[in-house]
Amino acid sequence: MNDEGRRQVGRPTVIFAMEWVPQYRQEFYRRLRHELDHRGIEMRLVHGDPPASRRGRKDSRVIDWAEFVPNRIWTMRGLELTLQPVLGRLREADLVVLQQETGLVLNYAMFVVSRLGGPLVALWGHGHNFNPLEVNGPAERIKSTVTKWADWVFAYTERSRQVFQSIGVRPERITVVQNSLDTSDIDEPSDPMSPEIVELVAELTASGATVGWIVSALDRWKRVPFLLDILDEVAGRVENFHFLVLGAGDDDVVLRDGAESRPWLHVLGPRFGADKAALGRLADVTIHPGLVGLHVIDSFATQTPLVIADLAYHSHEVGYLTDDNSLTLPSNIDAERYADEVVDLLGDEKRLSELRAGCRRAAEFYTLDAMVSNFADGMESALALRARR
Repeated sequence: MNDEGRRQVGRPTVIFAMEWVPQYRQEFYRRLRHELDHRGIEMRLVHGDPPASRRGRKDSRVIDWAEFVPNRIWTMRGLELTLQPVLGRLREADLVVLQQETGLVLNYAMFVVSRLGGPLVALWGHGHNFNPLEVNGPAERIKSTVTKWADWVFAYTERSRQVFQSIGVRPERITVVQNSLDTSDIDEPSDPMSPEIVELVAELTASGATVGWIVSALDRWKRVPFLLDILDEVAGRVENFHFLVLGAGDDDVVLRDGAESRPWLHVLGPRFGADKAALGRLADVTIHPGLVGLHVIDSFATQTPLVIADLAYHSHEVGYLTDDNSLTLPSNIDAERYADEVVDLLGDEKRLSELRAGCRRAAEFYTLDAMVSNFADGMESALALRARR
């Protein structure tokens, strides 16, 4: 580790101990580290590699200034258990930030160390998993119990704060961070487009195509087969319709196989920077019938209104959506009626324009800078507890 990564004497130290770092979090950590430095707080990041269940997304990163320590992973009765062998590195911190995940063995060890006079422990998460297979399971019951042991909690959204309070976390020890993404590359890309994207953009622009897209990890909760059924209906009714798929996952094979007989379906894998920006500028609407999460920020930044189904297991960022920036359909809607709504929206320029304006307003509010500021404020409040110990 270089000198920049070492603890600086006299400054409080915060260490994030993350299981892994997805691509979309890199800029958040960089900006937060910079902000905390200005506030006289040293920030370090320790992370490993993703578990098998997340590797299919192909979006993990290693940050050059962070400390990378490979994880050890076991599966027990369907639950992935991750051992992050970093406990010794965390003892010198004043505050350690952990993910609110049941399968992270480090979390339990850190609570013991903290009670023996070690660092304060903060958890960062949603509060509860609304996945229908887990919502009432033992992992969620364990999570609710353990969460109350935390000295501080960083809640993704206002909805997350309400969940944390409902399981017994004291309100004054919760910071709502307003989870977001870095979208600067959409306005000012820092790298050139890939040659194949240059060609695709030119082709669709020249033909005046109507374009839909999705930016998402493609797992079972995104209802990929249902998405394909919807797209078939839309493509049959909208002349020169094309659909762009940005992302990867266990279910992307459904779309890749489908694209072989559908020239209007473009399965492009994970895309970032200039590629994502150019494709977002082409799109007219985001069609996303499955679990919706942080990619609402992509919809806002590109002004491509989301058309979603009202599912009970959406991530908490769904709370950012309103009638002014998106279209929410009944949970039990079938593919034909879903397509009806998409086709009607694409044919109603006035309504599309109103939703785009709503996306612009949301993009100005749900920013990465706001998230960084909220997180830093919460860290100062948490560190004040340390001073009073």
